[in-house]
Amino acid sequence: MPIASYSVLRGQPTSGKVVASKDDTHYQITVQATGGPFTAAVNTESSDGSEVLYAILDNFTPPDPDGLLALADGMHALESQPGGLALDFVRETIGGHPMITLSQMTDLPIDHAITNHATKLKNSIDKVLDQVIADKGTVFAFGSAFSDNGKVDGIHDIHMNQGNPIKTYGKDNGIWRDGALFLYQPTAKMWTAIFIAFQTESWDTDDKGNPIVAANK
Repeated sequence: MPIASYSVLRGQPTSGKVVASKDDTHYQITVQATGGPFTAAVNTESSDGSEVLYAILDNFTPPDPDGLLALADGMHALESQPGGLALDFVRETIGGHPMITLSQMTDLPIDHAITNHATKLKNSIDKVLDQVIADKGTVFAFGSAFSDNGKVDGIHDIHMNQGNPIKTYGKDNGIWRDGALFLYQPTAKMWTAIFIAFQTESWDTDDKGNPIVAANK
């Protein structure tokens, strides 16, 4: 079954920090929005030990920037289908070109000398987030909305959600429900995109998001 509660959160980021657990590590962004505050949890390590792939693209143009900017602040459920705001790393195109490709992704080995935190990615997110906060900008976080204590508290699975090996995270596979961060700076009218994937995920998937060929290494 694909990830649940596929959504996009729109709001104003106010801070970010790394939060580590025995299973994995996330970069947590506090987002102020209607119904919040919310937490956007971005993977900087993976629980199964596979290395993170990432891309941070400045001067990015989202598939539907007007549609995103027209959203009210808060959490919005998305239909997992083309033609809307849902994202798909494999199938989405912008101006006839792929939204993101494997060749644009950078391998992020874990720096065990610094408390197991993937500091390169953390520092890169820090830089972008600080600029957006200073400009009173907006973050759009795509992923799976999660709830604690009976209310929606945030969004996670902010990464590619297809192409996982069937025997491990195959239950999360689906199409048109990938996660990402789009950050908007209103003064410069500039978008920055942050894409996360894992080396174990294949970029060749069927109509259920399952891998057709072995994951690229």
